[in-house]
Amino acid sequence: MKKALIIILFSYANLANSQVKLHLDSALKTHYIKTYGFHENRMIIPFFCDPIHEKKYKKNDTLGLCGRFVFVDTSFFVKIKPSFNLPCWFEPKFSEGLCAVNIGNEIVFIDTIGQIAIKTGLSACTFHQNKVQPFKNGLSKVYEGKHQTKKYYQIYYLNKKGERVNQAINVKVKTKEELATIALNLIKQKKNKIEATVTTPVDKIDFLTPRKTIPNRYPVEIIERTKIKKTFVSSRNLHLIQFKCGEYQLENMALSDTIYCGKYIFIDTFFNVKIAKGFQIPCSFEPEFSEGLCAVSIDSNIVYIDTSGNIIIDTKLKACSAENNKASTFKNGIATLFKGDAINKGLYTTTAINTKGERVKLLEFDDLALAEEKFHLFKNLNQEECMNCFVGKGKSNGIWFLIEKSGKIRKKLDLK
Repeated sequence: MKKALIIILFSYANLANSQVKLHLDSALKTHYIKTYGFHENRMIIPFFCDPIHEKKYKKNDTLGLCGRFVFVDTSFFVKIKPSFNLPCWFEPKFSEGLCAVNIGNEIVFIDTIGQIAIKTGLSACTFHQNKVQPFKNGLSKVYEGKHQTKKYYQIYYLNKKGERVNQAINVKVKTKEELATIALNLIKQKKNKIEATVTTPVDKIDFLTPRKTIPNRYPVEIIERTKIKKTFVSSRNLHLIQFKCGEYQLENMALSDTIYCGKYIFIDTFFNVKIAKGFQIPCSFEPEFSEGLCAVSIDSNIVYIDTSGNIIIDTKLKACSAENNKASTFKNGIATLFKGDAINKGLYTTTAINTKGERVKLLEFDDLALAEEKFHLFKNLNQEECMNCFVGKGKSNGIWFLIEKSGKIRKKLDLK
């Protein structure tokens, strides 16, 4: 009995040690909490691998996590790893210990450790747009799509055993006056449509192009559009997305836009295609625009492109190789290149560059770190001075300095 108890305690200790904590700067944490929010001490967010924080992870900690959605707790420890996908028509939220996600294109409820608790048998991503609501008082409201008409649902409830429950569903009944107003509006719309058709010259109608389509725009329904917009980084107008050609997209896109199918593109906040030139996704980081530039892969090399897709900086680093090279976004005119060691995984040589691709002497210091993370070690440094600065030791004299991102030394620092 004593031996069994020791084994159980040892297993729990290993489980605690195996948890991975997502390291983010405070601004990104605030953004994620505001965007996604915690529900019963769980929040679903993309696991963002920032090269600046890479040294805080143990070997293989981030394997299979970078860029994928996970559930974290309020301390940002990963509680549920990416063994699931997002449903297409609603956002996963925990309630009463359960959360609906997409596993194998089926809507299932998982518990707080990621185990499947309920299988609904409903497709997670289809034309029928099936949805389920979070549990409330032991019941989840289900919207099961029916027939070939979009947004036509059979509505019922499930209990925590996955059983269908007979429950009264309140439906708002329209008055005769309301129905009469709706009928009049429909007649007016139909009349206007007929008049518009009659007055349009037949030889100017393009019968091959579906109506209501706008060329060079990615068509998405309102629910999906809202979900995608939440992933936009504030103040940056370009966003990376894969141009999927599902049933809804094919119905609502211009025929010329099918050349984008399956490709990664950059769109603006109105879902207009802004950059669709021949770039690929680098293997070790996700492209993101900052200060008008973005690192992508072209011809297997990491390059920075501008908002028109033109190559501005060629880093000469391979985008996908054993070296696992990375390139950061620009901040205050400076970006960092991380050239990996092909033999010693996780070991990098770092170089700072400006927006012209010229090297700056920012990283020619030992023990370089963000000033805001190390300010408490020094007598003559306060948090206000740390904005956009690093601390590091001179390679020749070992003296600590406060360093601007341009590489300029702001002042000498004294350890406590």
